[in-house]
Amino acid sequence: MNPRDRQNSPIFKSFHIIYPVFVYFVATNLSMSLFTMLAVFLGADPKEQYMSLQTASVAVTVPFIARYYQKDKNEPTVFWEHMDLLLAGKSMAVRTLNGSLMFLAGAAVGFSLNNLLILSGLNDISQGYQEASQYLFSGGIYLELLSACLLTPFLEELLYRGVVYGRLCDLMILDNGEKGSRGRKRERQSRALAMVLSALLFGVIHMNLVQFVYAAILGVLLAWFMEKAGHFYGALLAHMGANLMAVLRVKTPAFSWMEPSTPAFYAATFVAAAAGIALIAAIQFALAGRPKKQGFPE
Repeated sequence: MNPRDRQNSPIFKSFHIIYPVFVYFVATNLSMSLFTMLAVFLGADPKEQYMSLQTASVAVTVPFIARYYQKDKNEPTVFWEHMDLLLAGKSMAVRTLNGSLMFLAGAAVGFSLNNLLILSGLNDISQGYQEASQYLFSGGIYLELLSACLLTPFLEELLYRGVVYGRLCDLMILDNGEKGSRGRKRERQSRALAMVLSALLFGVIHMNLVQFVYAAILGVLLAWFMEKAGHFYGALLAHMGANLMAVLRVKTPAFSWMEPSTPAFYAATFVAAAAGIALIAAIQFALAGRPKKQGFPE
């Protein structure tokens, strides 16, 4: 097998999808361990400084994943040709409006999903989530805003939408010049399956039932936003919006009026879900930019 055939083989492409995730795990865990040892050496309690250490490890990992993302963008793959055409078909005003609506949609969907998970009782039966929640919001609000609302969404969107979702599309979509109706239908189906698979992987890495359900559902929406934006900024802004709601919920009294299983809680859940659906509909029907060339599915 020559090098070109080997690179085009399904096994090589599957490894091509997984190894950036492996690099992500190695980089974050190794840097977290090194920062923890440094904290102990300086006399700090690693548990009390967990969010600071986590923020530092995320910052260290970003350049590694950004390298894969930029490499993929610079290669003439089917996925990035498609994305570049979508982005080019949008004016700056449409991009700005798209991004604003995606941020608000992410906030609304994230808020309603959190409420639904609370109502489901999964939070109470998932020991992994209870253990993780002790550390998730252990920092001050400014550190939480930096880590949970900026750096972590940036890293995760680079990896799971920018790299994993893009490479899944390239694995599953055949580049055919004809692009007839049957080819476009198969391509849409392949993109939908790639959205689901990347979202499931995104859910699995959170390693507990509650965050798996939340991240898997949200992950499908984030991949869809990336397709609609023509760039990962759409997924990033929506992810930031969702995480911002979680931080405000825990670190501020903004939602103290809303207690679980009360009429206010149910009403807030319904309103947030309705707002999310309305915003998604606006993105789909009112603001979908058109590629300048034909041949790619919407």
